[in-house]
Amino acid sequence: MKIEDVKYIPFSKFLLTEKVDDITRYLQLAAEFGCSVEGEEIYNDFQKDLEKTVDRFQKLVLQQKDEEEPDEFDKILQLRPDGPRKMIENIPEDYMERLRGAFYGRMAGCTLGAALEFQPIEAMKAWAEYFGDDFPLTDYWSRIKDPLAPHYVTAKKIDLTKGNMDAVPPDDDTIYTLLGMLTMEKYGTEFTCSDMGEIWKEYLPLGIDEDGAPGKRGCWWGERKMLQNLWNGLTFPEAGLKGNPNLQNIAAWTRADSYGYVFPGWPEKAAEMAYKDASANHRRNGVYGAMFMAATIAAAFVVKSPIEAIEIGLTEIPRNCMFAEAIRWALKQKITNYQDAADITWKKYEEMFNGSAITNAIHVVMGLMIGKTDFTKVIGETIAMSGDNDCTGATAGSIAGAIIGMKNIPKQWTEPFNGRMHIYLKHQPEYLEIEEVCQRLKNLAEKFRCK
Repeated sequence: MKIEDVKYIPFSKFLLTEKVDDITRYLQLAAEFGCSVEGEEIYNDFQKDLEKTVDRFQKLVLQQKDEEEPDEFDKILQLRPDGPRKMIENIPEDYMERLRGAFYGRMAGCTLGAALEFQPIEAMKAWAEYFGDDFPLTDYWSRIKDPLAPHYVTAKKIDLTKGNMDAVPPDDDTIYTLLGMLTMEKYGTEFTCSDMGEIWKEYLPLGIDEDGAPGKRGCWWGERKMLQNLWNGLTFPEAGLKGNPNLQNIAAWTRADSYGYVFPGWPEKAAEMAYKDASANHRRNGVYGAMFMAATIAAAFVVKSPIEAIEIGLTEIPRNCMFAEAIRWALKQKITNYQDAADITWKKYEEMFNGSAITNAIHVVMGLMIGKTDFTKVIGETIAMSGDNDCTGATAGSIAGAIIGMKNIPKQWTEPFNGRMHIYLKHQPEYLEIEEVCQRLKNLAEKFRCK
């Protein structure tokens, strides 16, 4: 499918939001006018109608088929262009150097982007000017908006700033990397969606505030919906699909890094593992995005150029899918900075959701095109493009780090972590040592390479 074939339905986000706000006010007004029982009946009818509408949309999208964008793994394989599949037989000699670079690169990019996630470029520039920071960033933020606001269950926003972090701050995009590792440790390469779901239920909290107060959630969007469905007794595939409009969003490829880490130089296998993971609650381009990123990261362990890794990543997804079209388009653009990159991306994909797998992947690719092997420039320019920029910063940092290795990442990005990461997983300690995590990933890489 091509983006030119997509016809978006016109609607007003403001109008929808305003009407929902009207309903909440009418509920309060009904109570104040002494008719709360009748008001509750009207609200219950409204809620049932909403659920019917969501079900209708879900049935509509899931019944659509496109021969160039299949969901079935065997059909995806048939539509791939030629590629190296397995670039080396054994793990690289410099594997640990590159793995540390990739892992620390992911942690750094995520931490930098999380401070002002989804903020418009103009807002980020204004905050940087106000704080006295460079923009694009060349170090962690010196200060932050709403510093005492909660951040992922156990932290506060201030923990994301220079001089106030004692480890990698907690974030769902760092936790997903650990969940992939935990899944492979327990179930190996043959894990199923159900196996992955058991890992999520065992380790991932929905959050302290189950009503979903900002900062208290352990996961967002389709991942939170999937976990809720699992706890409500649903099984796959329904658990990943029911009430989930995020089938082509970014989250699946933010979960893909661990598969690239464990299968260095083996993009085909990394993509296969990412497919198993992503298809739990994504479809079509949401899944292809995860396969592409896993394959790209796997290739980054044995090449010297991020563009070469990206081109190899494209060989593991359907050649004519919308995601592949977008990456090929991005690679052809002549851009020199974040503003140009953002402007041309949103001119072409102006109607797409800001959390899309496609637009955010373009940001990663363009950040790597601009920064190449300059780690600071890669994550700084990527994050400056806005979007889901803790995710994009993390993945761009992961790819760049795998290519250049730990020794070539400037120390301002790694030393503040003190060699450890905060986590909020159940049945796990408050911190994990990064070196221990890297060793566990290496153990998996060696184990699976022997099979």
